[in-house]
Amino acid sequence: MNLCFSLIVFALITRCLCQQKALLKHLFEDYRKELRPIKHKNSGPTNVTVQLYFKQIQKIEENDQILTLYCWLEEYWLDEFLTWNPADFDGLEEIHVPADMVWKPDLLVYNNANMNVKDNEMQTNVLVQHTGRISLFRAIITDVTCDLDMQRFPYDQQICFIMLASWSYDGSQIMLQVADPPTPDTFSNKTNLASLVHYIPNMEWDLVDFKYKSNLKFYDCCPYPYPDISYFFAIKRNASYYLFTLIIPSAFITIVTVVGFFTPHSSTGENTEKVSLGVTALLSLAIILMMVSDKLPATSNSVPLLGQYYIGLILIMFAATYCTTYTLSVQMRGNAGKAIPRNLRQWILKLNSKMLLVRWIFGRELENAQQSIKMRMKKFDKLTALKKNFARDCVLLQKLFIHADQRIESAMPIEELRCDHRSPTNDAVLNGILSELLASVKSIRQDLIVHEHLRMVRKEWQMVARMLEKILMLIFAVFTFVFAVIMLYDDQELPVITDLIMSEKGRAR
Repeated sequence: MNLCFSLIVFALITRCLCQQKALLKHLFEDYRKELRPIKHKNSGPTNVTVQLYFKQIQKIEENDQILTLYCWLEEYWLDEFLTWNPADFDGLEEIHVPADMVWKPDLLVYNNANMNVKDNEMQTNVLVQHTGRISLFRAIITDVTCDLDMQRFPYDQQICFIMLASWSYDGSQIMLQVADPPTPDTFSNKTNLASLVHYIPNMEWDLVDFKYKSNLKFYDCCPYPYPDISYFFAIKRNASYYLFTLIIPSAFITIVTVVGFFTPHSSTGENTEKVSLGVTALLSLAIILMMVSDKLPATSNSVPLLGQYYIGLILIMFAATYCTTYTLSVQMRGNAGKAIPRNLRQWILKLNSKMLLVRWIFGRELENAQQSIKMRMKKFDKLTALKKNFARDCVLLQKLFIHADQRIESAMPIEELRCDHRSPTNDAVLNGILSELLASVKSIRQDLIVHEHLRMVRKEWQMVARMLEKILMLIFAVFTFVFAVIMLYDDQELPVITDLIMSEKGRAR
């Protein structure tokens, strides 16, 4: 039984192969694949039905404005020379033959950026039915050009298209149509949901709209129009990658820099290292800006949003660095020993520290500045009084020494007085020593007073610089936050492909 069954199967396969060979010889004995498959001149154009499956957006090169797309393409047409009667060939109704054996419409991607079509296209066999209907299945990876608008990068939205048309046949020879149910308006804006059946989502780009439109375009060279089918798709960039790799790190750099600019503490006491911090932060943002610029087209007519954001951050840091140098110059004024101006001193003394906002902003600095000014003014009054009474103090001290000297002389015996009797020369020496002693005491006291005065003046200017830094820190923090919110807030609506957009894109191609 097994042997009989095997013989029957072998006979059927052999018969089928024989029938296919006979059919292949019958179809292609006088067939010319170079000619359009029509038997009569009045047969009209060859209707080619196209079904595009938008498979995947593989890559987008912003610098070159090129999109790499992976698509499946199905083409159906009628070949009048490839027909037969199935009864003559043992009921054989269809046959698969290599695609190079039959005539094919030269359907190309008109906006293709890579002319090596055969290297990026795969086609195997065609299905030939007994009615002459040809089915061709192609898989293509094509690079299409697209006018990318990078003004809102990384929140940009793009509308691109892929246009299919015959390169050499006009509308009188080939007419293209989409594999959709017929509608009254053939050349209209429609959504082909079948094209997205096999779509694989891209991790960076979201496909938000997909439509197609059939066109008839006239050229100056030819009297007949050239039909084409343009598939438009709208995509929106997912900005999460740039948010976590570029925006958030730069935001942290800006926050650390602004806080470091206006911190009240320093290792040197003069906060000179703030300038170094500002220069380092500016270099960091410049490097990040260079990284962003590599993603942008070199011929962009406008600065992208992310580039504007980084330029704004650089300007903010530049202004903060300049303000830091100004606050340092204010603090250094105390080294000269010059007291703060009278108007500023009166404003500080009159500023009410009981107010909650003032206490929260200035707090300890205002209290220390007021206390230092009051103490310095009291010591200045005492120093003035001492200067006025210094001559009188010197006279009184001299009289005290003379009176003490007289009492010593009166208490000594007459013999000793005779032996140690003071001469006018001894009195002059004593007066000189006393004067030098008084001058030394005066100089030491004045040095101590001047040193204390300089210390108090430095402290006052330091407190003024601290209050100024707090005001600037609040201003820069609020401005930086508002700037970031305004620049990075995405209020765009999802793009919708309209007839007007497709007409503008069609004129641009």
